[in-house]
Amino acid sequence: MPALDLSQSMEDLQFKKKVEKELFQRLLNSFSYATKMFSAITDVEGNCILSSKQGDCEFCRLVKSSPAGMARCRSSYAWAGEQALKWKEPYIFKCHAGLISWVYPFFYRGNHIGNFICGQVMMWQPAEFCSHGIRDLAGEIGLDPDILLRSVDKIKSVSSLEIQAAADLVFIITSYVAKNEGGIFDFQQKLRKVSSWIWAENKKQKDAGSRIAAGSTEQDLSKLGNQIFNEIRRSDIEKAKKLLEQIVLQIFIQSRGQLEVIKGRSLEFLSFLIRTSTEYGVKFGEVMHFSDLKLKDIDEADTVEKAVLWLLAVGNAFIELISEKTSSEGEGIINRVVDYIQKNYSSENLSVKEIARASYISPAYLGQLFKKKMGYSLTEYINKVRIEQAKLLLSQTDQTIESVARQTGFKERSYFCKVFKKITGLSPNEYRRKNFSPLA
Repeated sequence: MPALDLSQSMEDLQFKKKVEKELFQRLLNSFSYATKMFSAITDVEGNCILSSKQGDCEFCRLVKSSPAGMARCRSSYAWAGEQALKWKEPYIFKCHAGLISWVYPFFYRGNHIGNFICGQVMMWQPAEFCSHGIRDLAGEIGLDPDILLRSVDKIKSVSSLEIQAAADLVFIITSYVAKNEGGIFDFQQKLRKVSSWIWAENKKQKDAGSRIAAGSTEQDLSKLGNQIFNEIRRSDIEKAKKLLEQIVLQIFIQSRGQLEVIKGRSLEFLSFLIRTSTEYGVKFGEVMHFSDLKLKDIDEADTVEKAVLWLLAVGNAFIELISEKTSSEGEGIINRVVDYIQKNYSSENLSVKEIARASYISPAYLGQLFKKKMGYSLTEYINKVRIEQAKLLLSQTDQTIESVARQTGFKERSYFCKVFKKITGLSPNEYRRKNFSPLA
């Protein structure tokens, strides 16, 4: 699979769906704090995209301050990344300046987007470091050799055991992120948002002297739950999700923040969702399979925030599931309605009410659904079908205008002429004069 440039990935994807840039920054900072080593993420060409707050050692900062030195560092990182990708394990290497670093490929959504770099240490005492090599390096990249030599004393010296331990840690982190496609970061971020939301709303309720806890929980949840399904049927998914948030907040407030109470009320609400969704045409087996996948999560939730996040996730998933079913059902209704109009356009009794009766749905819902799906009203569509048939009769036969009107479902000649001109821009007679071509 071709490599994806990390800088482009950040610009185009911005890690919005799964991984946030600031969370990667936290990962790098935590790694460097724990190991006292520099860490960074580079793209496949060795360009540094993110680095730990701790930053490079003084020696590396000096080397990278030179364009020639920076180019060599990038080349070292890119080459080491290729080796790590080839061997599929952390690759420990000596950089162009003689320091020890190690690298491991960084994958996201199955793509090699860059490399996790850490190290820039020595495995020997500074006194053993070759001063001639440092002076040669300084001359090649345009730095003062004495200044560069003095910075060598500040380079961290580590044992081979420490290097291997840090490399193992890098391997575990990158493998876990790749396996979860950033899900752990996304989950933690959602938990923080949920925590801020529920406690802020709880404070608002208290400050406002809300008496929300005094009502009947079962009645309130049932009422709001039914409102959710009504909004789904109206195709107002955003409003349905807002109502879900009200339910979740109500459960939290009425539970007074008690985890086990929240779990119990959440399972009751799940039962309501399953029961009601089956009434809307979602297969029972499909719903039960979905809920079974989620029951383990609520059982294992060890904080209020996790339980609330579970309830929000399950509720939103059910909304999407039922919305999809309703949308699919709506397309079937529209197809049946169109077919019915095509077969019965000549009937003077054809109306929205008659079509709704034949389709076993309410006229109001049918009107809303048709307008949403087709972009125009049901009455407008009936008139379009009738006028198309009238155009054929006017251009191919010599029947009177009255006869054409009656055959296409219009009771009155005057109304037929009005509708015909509105749709075609011509009167029936004008249309006939321009398009008359009788069948042989």
